[in-house]
Amino acid sequence: MVKKYLAALLPAFLMFWSMALSAADISVRADRNPVALNESFNLIYETTGSVDDDPDFSPLKNYLDVLNQSSNSNISIINGNYSSKKSWRLTVMAREVGKITLPPIKFGSDQSPAYSLTVNQAAQTSQQQSEFFTRLKAEPRQVYVQQQLVVTQQLFTAQNLSAYGMGELELSSQNVVIEALGEERQYQTRIKDKTYLVVERSFAIYPQTSGSLTLSPVLVEAQLKSGSSSFFGSFGNRGKVLRARSNALEIDVLPLPAQANMNPWLPASDLQLVENWPDKTIRFVQGEPITRTLSLKAEGLTAAQLPEMPAFNIDGLKQYPDQPMLNDVKNDNGITGYRVQKVALIPTRSGQMVLPAIHIPWWNTNTNQREVATVPARRIDVAPATDSADATQITAPPTAAAIKEPEPKNDPAPVAERPPATSDLNSGVWQMLAIMFAVGWVLTLLLWFMKTRPARPSALPVTATNDSISESYKKLMQACKAEDARLCRISLLQWAQALYPHKGIVQLGDCRQWFPAPLNAEVRKIDAMLYGGEQQQINFSLIRDQAKQLMSLRKKSTTPSDEMLEPLYR
Repeated sequence: MVKKYLAALLPAFLMFWSMALSAADISVRADRNPVALNESFNLIYETTGSVDDDPDFSPLKNYLDVLNQSSNSNISIINGNYSSKKSWRLTVMAREVGKITLPPIKFGSDQSPAYSLTVNQAAQTSQQQSEFFTRLKAEPRQVYVQQQLVVTQQLFTAQNLSAYGMGELELSSQNVVIEALGEERQYQTRIKDKTYLVVERSFAIYPQTSGSLTLSPVLVEAQLKSGSSSFFGSFGNRGKVLRARSNALEIDVLPLPAQANMNPWLPASDLQLVENWPDKTIRFVQGEPITRTLSLKAEGLTAAQLPEMPAFNIDGLKQYPDQPMLNDVKNDNGITGYRVQKVALIPTRSGQMVLPAIHIPWWNTNTNQREVATVPARRIDVAPATDSADATQITAPPTAAAIKEPEPKNDPAPVAERPPATSDLNSGVWQMLAIMFAVGWVLTLLLWFMKTRPARPSALPVTATNDSISESYKKLMQACKAEDARLCRISLLQWAQALYPHKGIVQLGDCRQWFPAPLNAEVRKIDAMLYGGEQQQINFSLIRDQAKQLMSLRKKSTTPSDEMLEPLYR
């Protein structure tokens, strides 16, 4: 009996013991940075593992006004591994302008890191007395050709709205490339003691020709909430309709500077070229492959604008490049493009070699100067293979002398020892028989096909089968369970392509309008970790739950997904 009780209590004891040993990891971030004075934003503290006590946010009161506070917990046990996460979300407003360093927050004996926040002066407008207005803003107001221009549409309202819609951007030139920067954002701001709800969305615009670029005023429409609370109020009293038109913007697009001297033209606020190897100690051995990774990161450029890595030929070194990995990471400040190129290098001889330097010139838009991103030349020593004879057989192709049969020497009776000539005759007979049988089979198959071929059916639209959706969904669940970010990203794309077969989904960024906001947020975290090298806490449980909800919605829907209405406001 005692043994049974001990066996029942052992799992609980192990779980609590692992909880006690798990070290707490605390992170802090803001949903927007920088922010303007009197604008509300969210400050998020997240812990992985158990902390000693609840947080004490009182040190923040010297810098911020805390408007609201909420918390959320998540506990999971996967394959016997216990993990717990808890987050605190604070809705706050900054008290002063400038760069502020928020102090560490204590969680008992644990504490969070400090956080740097930039607070800008509150924007002024001639429409401050209005309770409903809109405006356009651009940063910077002067750009070069193909340089990133970030344009933000903003809607300000001090009244309760039931619906709203912002018009599309209208530009004087059609020779531009426009990329949406994420989804719409909402926050509160205060202008002359009046609180406004702000709705904004941002775009990255790349002008392709020099000259003046004009953004026409954008019309915004909204509908006030009805005062009636009855069931028929939404039909009989739809509320007042409000309209407002934004300001126009004039952007000066400069041609390429004369001193640029580069091809391709790369205007960016920052560009980095990094070389990585599998191990810190690089050892080259004749005949053994080693992978070299070159990563190019550019703030303000898309991955499509980044150049290919220069090729070079080195005697005694074979190169096998993989397909480059291209990715765009978008945030409020614009687009950061990544190009990652992996190359397998195989030395075919021992001795010294030199990997030449790589130079990529670019234009720094912050300093208006030409700069060069460089990977310096590298001298390598190739050790001989362990078995030189085997290495020679692998890396060196056989010579003509080795292929040619040796001529007989001092053969007393060469003719008598040769095989009989009938073997050549038999070989020819068998070849003729094989050709005849093959022709006969082809004729038989053609006659059977023409006789049994059914009438040609009419073309039907191609749709994803339930098997393909279920199989890709199953792979996604397995990737989430393994908490493998790279496999999860690949599985998400394959599942989305099966779930929405007619939406033209090529890359994961095409799924933004079909995925809910929480799932899009986790996708951006995965991209930032895989391509930006940033430390991210991926909520695989949230990804799994969001995917389950989309699958359940698909099963409940009585109409095909292709016939679903487009979202009213993307």
